[in-house]
Amino acid sequence: KRSRRIFFGLSFFVITLLPTLTPLGITWIVAERYVYLGAIGIFIVVVLGIKRLSEIRYLKIAIRILFSLIIMALLTRTVIRNIDWKNEDNLWIATARTSPSSPNTHNNLGDVYSRRGEWEKAVYEFKKAIEIKPGYADAYHNLAHTYYLMGKLTEAIESYQNAIHFNPNLWQSYQNLAGIYFELKNINLAMEYFKKAIEVNPTNSQLRTNLGIAYLMLDRKLEAREEFEKSLQLDPNNKRTRQLLHLLP
Repeated sequence: KRSRRIFFGLSFFVITLLPTLTPLGITWIVAERYVYLGAIGIFIVVVLGIKRLSEIRYLKIAIRILFSLIIMALLTRTVIRNIDWKNEDNLWIATARTSPSSPNTHNNLGDVYSRRGEWEKAVYEFKKAIEIKPGYADAYHNLAHTYYLMGKLTEAIESYQNAIHFNPNLWQSYQNLAGIYFELKNINLAMEYFKKAIEVNPTNSQLRTNLGIAYLMLDRKLEAREEFEKSLQLDPNNKRTRQLLHLLP
């Protein structure tokens, strides 16, 4: 109350954070970027404090040394943080160390390991995300994809089914289930999942093409033609679909 500049600095910090503190869920629970602007207020207070202490004769040298050490420490931390931000993989690995209770972090870290081909680590991270947030459909979907890449089709099917159980609008899971059943030569079941994917995402040209191929595999040429034509209506530049359509009598 006795220092307008200190009051301004502290108030500025709080005011800039207010949009992130609303109960509307428009932000993450916590993220360092929310403090970027508000940190100016803290810097003001710290500088004023250092200035006052440095005016005390017997503390002047000690304060200068302490200030120099703080600057060096912050410079070092900045270099380390820049390494974290060098690429997406580094970022999520670093985030997992500082935010181990975030299901999103474990899900994204699982994606990092999956892209690297480190399947077991990826599976662990996706399962950890699900453990923290039961019913996490995206993590189930990613877990299923990793199982598929590992050749574990039974586990992949189960995880995809869990994904669509918790999020019936996750059309990618329907599509991938259809793909697995297509590989297993269960064309009828593959067709059912392609149809469900189309219900969720009716404007996807490739889904129509894939359903047409399934019909073609069952020698249901009229239905196949119909799906290929619908696919071309959605995407006239789909060369693969046009070639398939030309193969039909």
